[in-house]
This record gives sequence, structure tokens and C-alpha cells, in this order.
Amino acid sequence: MAELFGEEWARAWGEELAKSEVYRTAAARWEGAMIFFMTPDEALGIREPRRILLDLWHGVCREARLAREEDLAKVAYVVTAGPAVWWEILEGRLEPLRALMSGRVEFARGSVARLLPYVAAARELLAAARRVPTDFPAGWPATAG
Repeated sequence: MAELFGEEWARAWGEELAKSEVYRTAAARWEGAMIFFMTPDEALGIREPRRILLDLWHGVCREARLAREEDLAKVAYVVTAGPAVWWEILEGRLEPLRALMSGRVEFARGSVARLLPYVAAARELLAAARRVPTDFPAGWPATAG
């Protein structure tokens, strides 16, 4: 198992996307890199921000890794949330669109409107993340992992 939003976890997410014919088909016209940003939360063992870069190009994830500071200026989308929100999304207990509308997830770059044509691709993107065997940091609720 890989720790949530760590380097190994990012690579495993990319591998899940590579295996997904559903994603490949749904994202055939989607292009652009995204950063998924997890804000720190001491209580949940997240002391530093964690950022995953996915370089997405017409149904292919060309790269999945930890994002570097310089990546922030180059990507089309930066999606930000706290660890507890990401956990709820990855557990399937929180619908991402609902989280966006309620302000629990924010676009630091990009917009929901630009992603609307790719809702099916975004759903499969998150479904692939849910399939990654995840190790949660110390401090997470006992039901995590």
C-alpha cells in the first residue's frame, strides 16, 4: 500500500488510469495537466502540503508524480481540498461536484465550466484513485484504509 498523496500513490494512480478503458474513452478529447492539492492538517498527520500532478492527454495519463513548485504555474487546473475532504471523496462518501458547490473543494486554477464536457472522465479519474491501495497517515480515523 502507498501513503495517500505520496509519490508511490501518485504513480499507482497513473497506472490505474492506464488500465482504464472507461477513462481512455471518456477523456479522449481532454488535454492538460492537473494538480490535486492537499492542504496540511496536523491532526490527520499531514504536516506539509501534498500535491499530485497528472499530465492528461486525450485519454492517456502521460505522467503521474508529486508536483513541484514550478508545476503550479504550468498546469490548466489546480484542485484544492483538505485531507478529510479528499478522504471522503476517495471513500465515495462525498460527490466531488457537491464538494465544489459547497466550497469544500476549490479550483485554485481552472474552472468547473471548462471541465463540464468531461464529467465522465473526471468521475473515472477519481474512480481510478479509489482503486489505489492506500495507507493513511497516523492520526486518521480508524475507519480509514
